[in-house]
This record gives sequence, C-alpha cells and structure tokens, in this order.
Amino acid sequence: MRERPAGHSKMQGRRRVPLLPSRDRGVDHGSARRTEGRRRYPGCDRTRLWSPEVSSAMGSDTIYLDNNATTRPHPLVVEAINEVLGDGFGNPSSIHGVGEAARRRVDAARSQVAELIGARETEVVFTSCATESINTAMRGVIDAARTERPRALITAVEHEAVHDVGAWLSSRGVEVVVLPVDGDGVLDMDRLDAELAHEPALVSVMLANNETGVITPVAEVAQRAKAAGATVHVDAVQAVGKLEIDVEGLGVDLLSLSGHKFHAPKGIGVLFVRRGSRSRPFVIGAGQEGGRRGGTENVPGIVGIGVAAEHMGAGIDARRAHLGALTQAIEERLQAIPDVRINGSRNGRVPGTVNVCFKGIEGSAVVLTAARDGVCLSAGSACAAAQYGGSHVLEAMGVPFEYLHGAVRISCCETTRLAEVERACEVIASAVSYLRAMGPSSALGDA
Repeated sequence: MRERPAGHSKMQGRRRVPLLPSRDRGVDHGSARRTEGRRRYPGCDRTRLWSPEVSSAMGSDTIYLDNNATTRPHPLVVEAINEVLGDGFGNPSSIHGVGEAARRRVDAARSQVAELIGARETEVVFTSCATESINTAMRGVIDAARTERPRALITAVEHEAVHDVGAWLSSRGVEVVVLPVDGDGVLDMDRLDAELAHEPALVSVMLANNETGVITPVAEVAQRAKAAGATVHVDAVQAVGKLEIDVEGLGVDLLSLSGHKFHAPKGIGVLFVRRGSRSRPFVIGAGQEGGRRGGTENVPGIVGIGVAAEHMGAGIDARRAHLGALTQAIEERLQAIPDVRINGSRNGRVPGTVNVCFKGIEGSAVVLTAARDGVCLSAGSACAAAQYGGSHVLEAMGVPFEYLHGAVRISCCETTRLAEVERACEVIASAVSYLRAMGPSSALGDA
C-alpha cells in the first residue's frame, strides 16, 4: 500500500445507466409493506419512547459509555426478533405460506432501511455485518474496474476494516493511496484533488469517525470523485441516528451500515448499492438479495435492523440535542483535569462521541480502573483493542506521543443520562489522579 505523508442540498439526478431493476420514485411501490411493518411493531410509530428505565438491565451501578463499540438492542427490536424466532422461521425463498410470510417480513425491513437512508428498496442489500459490506463494496468495485492496475483512495483515519481490505488489495497489485488528514482529523481536500487527477477506480471514506466522531464532508468528496470517474463508497456505521443520511444528497454509490451500532442485533449489516454502480458481488450463492449477496437471509436480524432503522429515523433532532448536551457536559468536566486534550474538530463531530487524551498515562489503564467502579469506556476502536498499540487515527492527526497512548473514548446513546456522564467524569478524574500518582508504572513504559 503506497502511504502518503500524514498531515498534522441534495444533488440532482442519478449519473449511472440503470442495470438493476428500477423503481419510479414518484410511486410508492412499498407502501403496503411499510404499512404492514408498522402495524406489526406499533412502537415504531414514532409515538412510543424508549425510556432509560427500559434499558437499564445491567445493574444500577453500571454506566455504559461504549456505544460506538456496540449498542443495547432496542426493546422493540428484541420483541420483533423473538416473534420471528418463534413463528417466523420460514425461508424467504420458499413459495408456500410460511416462506411467503418470511419474505413479507424481509420486504418490510428493506422498506424501513431504505426510508432511513433515502434509497430505493432495490438498492438495499442485507449482509452479515459492516465488515462484509465494506469488503463487498471495495473488492467489488476493484474487481469490476476496467483498467489493468486500478487505483483506490482511502484516508488515514478509516476503520481497520477499510485499511485491511486496502492492504489485501495492495498485495494483489492494486495501487492504494492513503490520504492524510489535518490536526483536527479532517481530510486534506487538496491532496484528494491531486490524487483524483490520476483517475482512481474507487474512493472510500467514512462519514463519521468511530474514534473521534469527526465528520467527513462526504457530499463534497463524492462530487469531486465522481467528476473524476471514481466510484464512491462511504462507511456510515457511526452516523446513524446522529446525522441525517440521504444517499441522494450525499451522491455516493455505495454505503455501509452495521446493525449493532444502532440498537439492532449483531450479525446483520447493510450495503446500499446505487442502481447502475460498477460493482460485483462478493458472496456468491443462490441468487438471494437480487443476486448481489448469496446465502439464506437472516430473517430475525433483518427484521431487527428494520425496526431499529425506523426508530432511528424518528426524533433525530431531539436525539442530536440530547447527545450534544451530554458531549458538552463531558468536555467541560474533563477539561478541568490537568494535561488533557480533546481530539477532533470541535465544530465538525457527531454528538455523543468524545475522544480525550491524558498526558503520561495509558488510556487502557484508565479504562480498566474506571471499570472497577462500573463505568464502561474504551481506549479506542473495539475492533483493535486486542492488539492495541496506539491509535492510528490519533497518530494520523499528529497527536504528540506523550498524549497518544493516553486516549479514552466516551460514546453515548439516546438513553444515556446526564447524571451518568457526570458520575463517569468523576470516576475518570479519580482514575487519572490515581494512575499519575503511581508514577512510571502507569506511564508509557519503555517506548
């Protein structure tokens, strides 16, 4: 993979020739399925709220602030999944009544997800997770590229799934360019323009960073990339329910989602595939998902992500305001701790994510110490925690070494309460004081 130095409205029309079955956006062909889906799960009628009391089954002393790693399934999601596991066990490909009932459930969920992101139902593909969606998108675009040695652009702050696919592509002769970000974690648009001049086949960026919450100006990136003839993939895993996601306004060709990051179960993801996009299937099978993803559909997971999608599409303004207030409260309290820095653009982050570094101590030690008091935090991406050696995201942003290993991520959801973050900040401050008092044993080791 060719490394690049790391630096410290809606669009109109569709640009591709349709290859997949079309749907007239002026006619709601899915209205019957949407109505059916909402009758089955009345809690998604945007009138019933998920109260903190409903979600507090971890014990009164546990404060869960690791929602960027995974979220608790919504009670309505659990209810819907249990119903499917009991009576909705049919194979959606079967043509008898039990199979047809399962197919209707899958169709209803597809409509719910399509509505969440502003897509056609035929453009929604269900996968097993966002990692599969990312693999399908990136490898599928490169596989369909018409050049002898295609090029791909990714950024230095992408999730490990994107970087690992990039490394795999590079090992097979693809020229993968890693674009730098500035000290706030924002993509260097000048470098993007310079690389677009070389006509890459693929540009893959994230909408909201999983560690810092920094937002990428995806619509602007997509406009420039598509003008250069590139196919654009977006990792939108951390944006659901925090930002309005409209694939038409963003102008992207492919977009990945993960159910368990927005109160659906694990084991279910989504890949939006714009009609006419140049991409080939990754999982080949018996023609499910319109021939774009083989394998019998995970009906319980699909139903669950549909219910979660409808819930997350409701009340987004109130949710953003709540998460924004929590973010402000967290930052105000943690900034009172000596030798601390908040990472990421202050005005360009999704609400509910705070990434903070404490000078001279290990973030993992803070996380473990806080856990003894029932506060659940993260030292970075959960997917990289097992081999944690410092965040590649913060490194790309130029965070000084004495702060780099002291990173802690705090991530909230809509049921997080102000009293919980206030208590958590007290625990964090106490942990930092305790670890610093221990001296070198809690510092940065021999590095």
